[in-house]
Amino acid sequence: MNERWERYEPTKGLSRKYYINSITDSINCFQIILSDDNDENNKVEVLFKDSVHAYRSTDESFNLKMMNSIDESYGTEFYSNWTFFKVKNSEYIQWISEQSYGISDSQQLLHFCFIASDSILDVIAAYEPRVQKITENR
Repeated sequence: MNERWERYEPTKGLSRKYYINSITDSINCFQIILSDDNDENNKVEVLFKDSVHAYRSTDESFNLKMMNSIDESYGTEFYSNWTFFKVKNSEYIQWISEQSYGISDSQQLLHFCFIASDSILDVIAAYEPRVQKITENR
């Protein structure tokens, strides 16, 4: 099973690289706030209106094997200058399936990966998030 990575552009006019400002996992939603690497006032909200099935946040330096695999398959420019990705044939979804004894297979799960400047956030959900720019008064 080979994973296939795709750049994901959920809304037009996004900056190329963000860092993760906050992650909120509440009973009402799962929210990610990202800040532009070059302008901390330029933020994006990624909102999953319901809960997500799974997520993991990993420091970039502890995910070198995955980064090396992406680099070999797609080249450094593919991921080093972009934050939003979808993963097809996801090993993470396969792991979820194994851990749930196949219960998760009853849903069409999506794997979103946010390769931020300082960390990598993987999210498994059954639906696409709402992604919108946040305008802050300066």
